Amino acid sequence: MVDEESAAPRRGLLPVPTNYDDRAIHLAGDWGGTRSKLASDGLQVDGILTQVGQDVTRGGRRQGFEYGLKFETSWKLDLDRSGTVPGGLLTMRTESRGGSSVNRSAGVVLPVADALFFPLTDEVDEELPIAVTELRYTQFLSKSLGLFLGKFTTLGGDANEFAGGRGDTQFMSHGFLSASVTALINPYSTVGGGVIWMHSDDLVVTSSIYAADDSSTTAGLDTLDDGLIWSSSVRTQHEWGGLPGGMMLTGQYGFDNEFVDFRGRFVSQDGFRIPLERDTWNVFWNLWQYLEVEPGSDERIDVLNGRTDREGLGFFARAAVADRDTNPIRAAFSGGLAGRGLFFDREHDTAGVGYVYSDVQAAPLATGTLLDTAAQRAELYYTFQFGAATELTLDLQWADSLLGTVDEATVLGFRVRTQF
Repeated sequence: MVDEESAAPRRGLLPVPTNYDDRAIHLAGDWGGTRSKLASDGLQVDGILTQVGQDVTRGGRRQGFEYGLKFETSWKLDLDRSGTVPGGLLTMRTESRGGSSVNRSAGVVLPVADALFFPLTDEVDEELPIAVTELRYTQFLSKSLGLFLGKFTTLGGDANEFAGGRGDTQFMSHGFLSASVTALINPYSTVGGGVIWMHSDDLVVTSSIYAADDSSTTAGLDTLDDGLIWSSSVRTQHEWGGLPGGMMLTGQYGFDNEFVDFRGRFVSQDGFRIPLERDTWNVFWNLWQYLEVEPGSDERIDVLNGRTDREGLGFFARAAVADRDTNPIRAAFSGGLAGRGLFFDREHDTAGVGYVYSDVQAAPLATGTLLDTAAQRAELYYTFQFGAATELTLDLQWADSLLGTVDEATVLGFRVRTQF
């Protein structure tokens, strides 16, 4: 006799996609029904191809056009749905890269094309056949509390409805995807663990400890002795005047490492030396808020998906401060407007415009000669959506480098993203 409770389909941790057969959403389709069957058994597989072409038309280190591409696969094994481990979830991400970018020729410290800058390699634009940048296990102890352990990426963690993601959607420049103060200590791919507490859909708290060294192309198991980062975040959503919005506050503490003390004494009785500190910190906050939403536009806000979920217009803002002793960027501010379905009666097209300002630490022997006292950046983009499977972005950036010897760069570009 079959027990009715055990025969009932498991709920699972992840919703099962029902649109694999729609080639406007997944170009590769349903693989003859195999994809849907795998998803119902707990395994979801997605592929994303991002192609970027950009031209430094003025300024920078040198002018010229570059083209590159990146292919990513995302694997999600819902062990709860498969009946293997109740509350268990295993995720994996692979990334491959080819071609080249203008990140180096633009003469900027933070990239103008995040999609091609990461994963990190010894040389910028180094060809990367394949790298496993995430292999993480998450165990939910209850509906609201979970623990995770393994290898994971940090880009996209500073979630924002209008300025977030991984550089393959919305803005292309790093300055609009993450607070620039984090560049000193945050690796792209790292090993560690943490806890997530989901009090509700409107309040999520995470805290994690991970290695400070990047492990994009390595297992990362030998990096835990080279410095650690403790990062904790609180993410909320709200409604102001019936319009959705949200905020996120994050604090990071880097320790058991070596950081230059910019306010220390570089010259002593023993001659020139580099003063060092063992720890550093930063705090950053972001806000997003819809200003108007089209009637009937009631899609659920998924602030982690790097997409503008509602048809309408909104604004975003970021502010960050860091340890003045050890971080070359003392503070950073950004803001802008973005939305979906704003022009041409194209309800799924998205657009955005934003500005970033970074205040640079006054460093002996550097500021005024090697480094400017501030860096600025602006970006304007428009994305034409041809179904969720394919989108074309036209992009314009103006980037004022931190490097005092490099002229401001004007960068024109495009991005084509295809979801398989």
